[in-house]
Amino acid sequence: MDTVYVTAKMDTFSKSVEEMSINSEEPPQEYIVKDCSFGSIASSDPSPGSIPIIDISIFSLHDPKEVGNALEKLRSALSFQAIGHGIPSSLLVKLREVARQFFALPAEEKHKYSRAAYEGEGYGQDIVVSEKQILDWSSRLSLKVFPEDQRRLNFWPENPSDSSMF
Repeated sequence: MDTVYVTAKMDTFSKSVEEMSINSEEPPQEYIVKDCSFGSIASSDPSPGSIPIIDISIFSLHDPKEVGNALEKLRSALSFQAIGHGIPSSLLVKLREVARQFFALPAEEKHKYSRAAYEGEGYGQDIVVSEKQILDWSSRLSLKVFPEDQRRLNFWPENPSDSSMF
């Protein structure tokens, strides 16, 4: 990655996706997918747009056929819904609420947890790994949970106050 490219990419990130959206700005070229075709519905899976549901509890079983089927679904899916993970639904509801509260905070508050330029943890946008990379029109809060001794608590928000429970 040459210096000119890195500088141009960093200029793109001088404004957050949120700021560009609020100001009704056109997305920078790094966010635009070009020359893309998804094929016709007739040529695709019988349930186009469906998200596969993967029961991850089967990975603790020893049936190679079931594990192989689940792995094949994972390899071909852009996203999936995991079930059988053992996480109580009440905890997932609380996590979603805390996430909503965090992303509703003023930009200044969220930026207290910003990631450094080439770091994966913290608040911010995609890490750029290739000049051909199409960026997601989103901001993220990425936190390492395990192993516990590698948690970087400086990225864990103090606000909303419930975020410390995770």
